This record gives sequence, C-alpha cells and structure tokens, in this order.
Amino acid sequence: MPKNSKGREIAEIIPDKCIGCQLCIGECPVKGAMRMEGGVAIIDPDKCVGCGKCVDVCPANSILFEKVRKKKVEAEKGPQPIDEYRGVAVFIEVHQGKGADVAWELVGKARELAAKLDTQVIGLLLGKGIEPIAKEAIAYGCDIVYMMDNPVLEIYLSKVYGKALTSLCQQVKPAIVLLGATPLGRDLASIAATYLKTGLTADCTGLDIDDEEKLLLMTRPTFGGNIMATILCRNYRPQMSTVRPRVMKMPKKDPERRGEIRLLDFQPPRDELPRVLEFIPRKLELGGVDITKASVLVVVGRGACNSRHLPMLEELAHLLGGAVGCSRAVVESGLLPYMRQVGQTGKTVAPKLYIGVGVSGAVQHLVGMQTSERIIAINTDRHAPMVQIADYALIGDYLQVVPELIKGLEARIKERVRQG
Repeated sequence: MPKNSKGREIAEIIPDKCIGCQLCIGECPVKGAMRMEGGVAIIDPDKCVGCGKCVDVCPANSILFEKVRKKKVEAEKGPQPIDEYRGVAVFIEVHQGKGADVAWELVGKARELAAKLDTQVIGLLLGKGIEPIAKEAIAYGCDIVYMMDNPVLEIYLSKVYGKALTSLCQQVKPAIVLLGATPLGRDLASIAATYLKTGLTADCTGLDIDDEEKLLLMTRPTFGGNIMATILCRNYRPQMSTVRPRVMKMPKKDPERRGEIRLLDFQPPRDELPRVLEFIPRKLELGGVDITKASVLVVVGRGACNSRHLPMLEELAHLLGGAVGCSRAVVESGLLPYMRQVGQTGKTVAPKLYIGVGVSGAVQHLVGMQTSERIIAINTDRHAPMVQIADYALIGDYLQVVPELIKGLEARIKERVRQG
C-alpha cells in the first residue's frame, strides 16, 4: 500500500473503476482528505489518516486499502494445576495490637466451608510481635496459622503487605482466601489478587460451597442492591472474597483448642520504603458512638424523618441502652450524619435488638442489618419488606407507638428501682 510523507499507509483509488458516486467523500472523517476531480475521487495523501472507512462504503470496489488487523491477545491461563491448592484461609487483620473482630467472624465461617470441603482452616497473619494473636486465631478455629513477623510489618503499608500476603499465598497455596471488607482489607485484597492473577469478589454477604463442583459460591448485591449475584471463580486460585464486618456470626472462643503455628521468612522490598512520621489515631464516631458495636439499635427511616420527633427516638434508644441509626434517605435529608447510616452504602450492623421506625426495608438497607438477632418493625404499611422479615411488627403511626413503648419502659425501670 502507498504511504504518505508521514509514513502512514493510505488508501489508493483505481480511476478506471470509480463511478463517481461520492459515497467515499461523505464517509471520510477528515475534511479535505478526499475530493472529486473529473468525475473521479482523489485522495490527498498528507490528509488521509488510513482509517479505511472509504473502502467500506465503495460500491464499485475501486479503492485499495488493507486494514491492519490487531493481533489477538491470548487470555493468560490461571495457575496450574489448581488441584494443588488446599484449605480455607483467613487473613487475620491486626487492629491496635489485637486481632480484628471481622477476622474471627470469618474464621467461624471458614470452619463451615472447610467442613464441606473436608480440609483445614488456615490463618494468614502479618505484623510484629504477633504470636499471641496467632494463638488466639487457633482458639477461634484455625487449624494452622502461617505468620510473617517482621518490624517492617508493624504498620500497614500497601506495597509491603501486598508482597507479604502474596508470598504467603504462593507458599501455602490455599484454595480459598477470605478477608474483611475493612479499609485495610479492601486495599490489600485488590493488591494480592492482582499479584496472584486471580479473581476477587468484594463485599460478599453470603458464602457457601457448591455441592457438585466444590467451588466457593460468593454472593453479593449488585445493580444498586436490586439483584443478588452469586459469583464463581472456576479457573484461578485462590478464590478470593472480602466480607463486611458483622455479616458473619462471631464463633465461640475455645482457649483449650490446639493447633499449629508456623513462622515463614519475609524479605521486604529492596527499594526505599516510606517512613511514618506521625500516627493519628482514628477519631470516635459522633458522640462517641459506633453503631456497629451497639447491642440495641433504633433505626430511623424515611417514614420517621422529622427533626421535631428525633429526640423521642433518641430517648427510646437511651432507655434500651442502645444507639440511633438511620437509613440512607435520612442521611440525604441532612437529619443524621453518614456515620449513622445502616445498609449497603453505609455500615453493616448485627445488634441483639434492631428496631426499625418508619423503615420500609429496601434491599440495600436489608443487606446491612439482616444478621440482627431480633428485629422489630414499626410501620403503617403491613406489606413493607421490613415488616415481612421482622420477628415482631407494630403496625401503626410511630408517633403513637413509640410514646407507649417509652412509657412502658420507664414504668419497668421504676419498678426495678423500687424493688431494689
């Protein structure tokens, strides 16, 4: 094919075949690159960009141009053979010198998954001076804990932890790796999955094992929470998933339980690492309240979104020794801050008692509170989704129902005080 002064391959007109229809000129995306001369199309070589669009529309096949075909990139195959991968592993996140609660919740779930696969529960632990946490991991349900204990792992750094967890997975070869969907866990999971060239399903609300193929079934909300999708990772290992705190139930700790702890060597990255100049501890939630830790939660929904009546709901929460949460609609109205939001885009909670006041129960909200032990719904709509899943439903106007609840609680408290 001919080339222009810039070395770009361009189209060529066969004058004897051109019928002068001008379709090529109309299709050309570059102004002035084609023109008619003596009833025949002419190409300006220095303006032609070699797109080939003129060739596609020419009815007389009077234009010569061979499009450059893109080379097909073969999909990179996953680790082989995948049969070498065994065990259900949990990354034990360390928070303020202790194992994070979400790690123990995942260990409890890992035991269920491992039982279906007839395999071990493995703990993956990184940090400095972490042997006591490794022993605690065994007490919660790990059969074996692999740890890397190194001063450079004392504080979380993405690059360092990413290399360390990748190295652990490459040496241990677990079939499944679970991490908490915390800020640290989300960051680390994506890094490790990239290095390991495997899949990652984030923010799962359900985990199970397929009976036939023995694959991990990872269920999470999608399309804004309107659909629950179950995802499988067939060809790559490990199968990786992150799970929000409070989604899985905390297992019982058994101090008498026995297991194995293995220390693996860690070689830090050779390039210069950042230095931590100052560590600023996380601030407490508004009013010193963390709704994920509350044993009782009074949740304000759209149906009770009124600043005049919020003190009444706060009083109910206070009498029950709990805290006030809310749905997304209440946050968007400006009545309560985001840190009080329960749901897919807020926080996942699992209180002993959840009281939804005017909460309709959209899927996005249910995802964040479905593991609550007891659910009470106060709503005027008996067909609302929240009413359908509640253990107890009080159908009526919350402005009438809540004062009666407060009155009853106050009377019971006074009676207990009187009885000493």
